[in-house]
Amino acid sequence: MSQPAWAADLARRYLAGESSVFLLHGNTRDLFPSEEQSGQYVGLVTYIEQFLARSKDIVLTYNVSQGVRFPAPVMRARCMAAINARRALEGTEPIDTLPRAPAEVLPMIESLVTDPSQRIAVVIDFFETIVPMSDLSYMSDADKATLVSMQRLSGDPGLLASDNLIVLVSEHLSDVHRRVVSSAQLATLRIPLPAEAARATFIDSQDQEGVGAEMSNATLAAVTAGLSLLQVQSLFRRARQSGEEIRFATVSARKKEIIERECHGLVEFVEPAHTFAEVGGLDGLKTDLMRVANAIKGGNTKRVPMGILFVGPMGTGKTYVAEAFAAESGLTCLKFKNFRERWVGSTEGNLEKILDVVEGLGHVLLIIDEADRSMGSGSDGDGGTSSRVIARLKEFMSDTSHRGRVVMLMMTNRPDKLDADLKRPGRFDLKIPFFFPEDNGTRRAILAASARKNGIQLSPEGQLGAVAEQTAGYSSAELELVMLAAAAIADDAGRAMVDQADLTAATGDVIPSRDTRMLAYMELLAVFESSSRRMLPERFQTLDTATVQQQLDALKLQLGRRVH
Repeated sequence: MSQPAWAADLARRYLAGESSVFLLHGNTRDLFPSEEQSGQYVGLVTYIEQFLARSKDIVLTYNVSQGVRFPAPVMRARCMAAINARRALEGTEPIDTLPRAPAEVLPMIESLVTDPSQRIAVVIDFFETIVPMSDLSYMSDADKATLVSMQRLSGDPGLLASDNLIVLVSEHLSDVHRRVVSSAQLATLRIPLPAEAARATFIDSQDQEGVGAEMSNATLAAVTAGLSLLQVQSLFRRARQSGEEIRFATVSARKKEIIERECHGLVEFVEPAHTFAEVGGLDGLKTDLMRVANAIKGGNTKRVPMGILFVGPMGTGKTYVAEAFAAESGLTCLKFKNFRERWVGSTEGNLEKILDVVEGLGHVLLIIDEADRSMGSGSDGDGGTSSRVIARLKEFMSDTSHRGRVVMLMMTNRPDKLDADLKRPGRFDLKIPFFFPEDNGTRRAILAASARKNGIQLSPEGQLGAVAEQTAGYSSAELELVMLAAAAIADDAGRAMVDQADLTAATGDVIPSRDTRMLAYMELLAVFESSSRRMLPERFQTLDTATVQQQLDALKLQLGRRVH
């Protein structure tokens, strides 16, 4: 059975003398192919123990719950002999039991791994519980001592000169104290979610007696993208216990449930119920997005933008169009929820979890609504969390291997609050402005689409042209509100169909937004951000950048603190 890529990379870098301390993060709680029994799978720590036992006399594993453990009794005996030999040289009494507290275990480990006569490997699991990410001012003296021990150990030249190594394991890199992660002699290795080939091999190895499926093993491997092997195994266990066969629908539902739970409710699957056929107006915009959707489905990655930014006032249909684009492109659609938390390191850990899932799923449209709130550059008083989140997101978005596989779609009505470097080409290649409907024809199309979307029947005398003329300045959301209000009036009168009188009454009753200055400011921001002049309404196409900036500055003065 082939060795995982991350394990081969660890071996190569260790043998080349690049590092003797490795921090594994990512999919660390999964199953891995056993080094001892073909077709068997084990947990990560067991896999590492088997992997290292081939070349080391002692393999020592430690976590704060179980203390020090060894994969074989003979290794424990060798370790005790080595410790007591060192204690004899120091003139101290021998010991017959090993310590458990990190403050005692880490100095003991340091003594062992810096001894050039030893051939030892140390595995420290749940490493974030030993040196968690925390501000120094909130750490106890014992925590500070442990941090210093780990810093000293990770940078000890005696370790690099020996034939020994240390493997640290943590699910999220952001949970580990930055002072340790930034050590020059520490190498970080990310363990990804299993690729399709690895899932296929694992599925073939499972006992499938009594488990029915409406798909082949190869197809099951394809549709379980984004799941760990442990989660794939749970599909078989559930099918075996329930007696129900593994179906496409149950795999899809289970996958959605698992991923949303694993991400702690930080993302949700979006299953678009409409396409561009249900989007009224916006013909030019739909043409541009359809070109991208066709490039995605055709595998023409060079025509697919790294990211798409929707900008424009609220109520202009950004979210509705985004979901329609997801349906047209065939991409799995995930939507960010609020992943920010008050605790140091939690927000970064949440983001890492989301990005790991996105990476594993592949062919994903990741929607971030109200991006100015979750990705805003205003970071005063958050301990630098915002800057670290944005830096990680920039790194992810700049990875060209994602082109055509992962499309980031951000939506905002305040792009001025986003980090300027986040919006540059190469991260957001396509910036699409949204505006209120400009003419009667567009408003009529939106009204008709709203009627179709909500199942509203219009009587023959229910003419939308008159309503379109009377609703100049209304947003797409407000036009839909007019249509819903007309349907409510008809329903109150006991009629199933909406007529002209209902539409006229609804138009007179619905009050559009009166915050005209703020709306004008948001429209100018959309003009300023647009990546193409042809996407702009005619009234904006002749404006140069300096003029737009002057108008924005003037409106900003009028709006005062509301835009800060």
